[in-house]
Amino acid sequence: MMQKMLDPRLSLAYDLYDPCELAADIGTDHAHLPAALLQRGRCQHMILTDISESALNNARMEMIRLRLTGRVSLRLGDGLAPVTEACGMISVMGMGGRTIRDILLSGRSRLQGASLLLSAHTDWHLIRAAVRDIGYRLDREEPCFAAGRYYLVLRARPGEASLTDREIRLGGPLFSSASPVLVPFLRRRREVLLESIRGLSSASEPDTARLDILRGDLEFYDSFLSAHDN
Repeated sequence: MMQKMLDPRLSLAYDLYDPCELAADIGTDHAHLPAALLQRGRCQHMILTDISESALNNARMEMIRLRLTGRVSLRLGDGLAPVTEACGMISVMGMGGRTIRDILLSGRSRLQGASLLLSAHTDWHLIRAAVRDIGYRLDREEPCFAAGRYYLVLRARPGEASLTDREIRLGGPLFSSASPVLVPFLRRRREVLLESIRGLSSASEPDTARLDILRGDLEFYDSFLSAHDN
C-alpha cells in the first residue's frame, strides 16, 4: 500500500530523522511521519503514543492500511510516560511550544540518551530553554513553509551547551541554516518583532527594559538580513 505524500514540514522532519532500530513519536495522531520512516526503512520499529484514544485509533488504522502493525507499538498515555525502552530518536511535533516544553521537562528520565526532533506551532524559545535545562544541545534548527505558514523543526542531541539569552529568543543553529526558506522566515519573524515593539511603545507606561531587548533583537535581524539579501 502506498503512503500519502509528506507535506514540506513532515518532509523536513523525515530528512532530519536519524536512522535507528527503535524510535518513538509522541502525539502521533495520523502517524504520517512514522509511516514514512518505517516504509522507507529509516526506522525499523516505532512506538506511537497519544493522549487521545481517538487519535491513537487514527494511527492504528493507518498502520493497518499500510500493513505495518508488526513494526509498531501503539500506546495511550501523556507525553513521554508510555516510553519505557531506550530509543534512538524521539519526535514530538504538532503541539504548542509550552506543551512540548512541559513534555521534555516532566519526561526527561524517559529520554535515555535519545536524540530529539521537535516542532511547535508557537513559543520556540520555551523549547530551546527546555532543551538546555534537560542537558541537551540543539544541532539543527530548520525553517519551512507549509499550508500558508512558517514552521521550525529543531533537532537536539544529548550534551550540555550554553545558550545566550538572544539564542534562546531568536535561535542558535537557525542562523547557520542553508535553507532557501531562511531569509523569508526571518523577514516574517522581524515583522512579528516589529509589531511587538510598536505595541509596547504605545503603552501608557512602556516597559523600557523589554523594549531595549526587542530593539536589540531587531538590529540583529537587520544586520543578518542585510548581509544575506541577494
